[in-house]
Amino acid sequence: MQPLIKWPGGKSKEFEYIKDLIPHHTRYVEPFFGGGAVFFQLKPKKAIINDINLELVNFYKFIKGEEDKKSFEKALYDYVDNWEKIPKYIAIFEDKLTKLYLDFKHDKISKEDLKVTVNKYLQSEEKRFNGLFHEDFCLDEKNLLRQIISNLVSKLGRIKKIEKERGKIGDGDLHKNIETAFRSGFYMHFRDVMNYNGSRFKTTLAKKVANYYFIREFCYASMFRFNAAGHFNIPYGGIGYNNKDFRSKVDYILSKDVEDLFKNTEIENTDFEKIFKKSKLSENDFIFLDPPYDTDFSDYEKHSFGKKDQERLAECLYTTKARFILIIKDTPFISSLYKNKKGINVVSFDKTYLYNVKGRNDREVEHLIIYNFNEKISEQNHTWKLPRSVERVSR
Repeated sequence: MQPLIKWPGGKSKEFEYIKDLIPHHTRYVEPFFGGGAVFFQLKPKKAIINDINLELVNFYKFIKGEEDKKSFEKALYDYVDNWEKIPKYIAIFEDKLTKLYLDFKHDKISKEDLKVTVNKYLQSEEKRFNGLFHEDFCLDEKNLLRQIISNLVSKLGRIKKIEKERGKIGDGDLHKNIETAFRSGFYMHFRDVMNYNGSRFKTTLAKKVANYYFIREFCYASMFRFNAAGHFNIPYGGIGYNNKDFRSKVDYILSKDVEDLFKNTEIENTDFEKIFKKSKLSENDFIFLDPPYDTDFSDYEKHSFGKKDQERLAECLYTTKARFILIIKDTPFISSLYKNKKGINVVSFDKTYLYNVKGRNDREVEHLIIYNFNEKISEQNHTWKLPRSVERVSR
């Protein structure tokens, strides 16, 4: 199964490195869940998942049915339906926009004239948008129009500049850019809804979480970034996102297979250390950990995760009865926490090599696989199969 939501740093690719190392277990535990790539690959019959991000946790709770799933389903399909209608809306006035752009391109009108006329076109066609601008969905017609107009004017200005520098673009490219501007404006409006929910915008929890999912799905490269005011400021993903099959994605996350997977999954929203303390961990439990990395920029969804937190995590892992696998970026600090610790194995890997840490002094390594059980990685051990692109290096 595939993850339900786009998440930075997901471990779908790294699963190939660890899948045959994972020990038999009766309960799966993941304290830093995020997109949950390993969880969806393993499909555990019993699990505890946790994340500090409340919106993400609420998303999974709606999927499981702990919250009002019918309201959530309706809210999600409202986004799907309106997203799919956008090409029909554009077709209403695309000829006018194309002619307007040509006048702008040939300096027959100014950028301010362009903005005024685009505004006039969209305002005059508002009633023909058949639901997109209804307050019960968009919450603020004026802000939605403002964002669409702003993105259209900005995009047409960039196209004019590109054509001056590189020559004429084709009609198909102009259409794609107009569509991208419209979709970007739609996205930016609902990004505002996310950033100002509770102040400028009042929504139900189901709508709030559906909106969060929409923004995560269509933000550029599934990135996290917040400005000084704490507002999410990643732009729309661009032309490549215009034709995403959003309906199929929503169909999947609301499917019975996904709901069944979550039936025996306990969903938590707390500090990772509390998961270790409250879960009564035993040797029959398997913990997979993908914590924030030890870097200069280690905030996770506006939650700081610094060296003290890495030390707290290491202390939990030193003493847990459960078996665990931790994947983390290699830094001197992280190596100092786990290297040469009794009962803990550390393996390094990058795009080319996999080798034991002991004796490693001369290689630059990107990530560590850290685990606390007796599985050995050697030429004689064929239970851990590496991808063809990975070379085993004995040390």
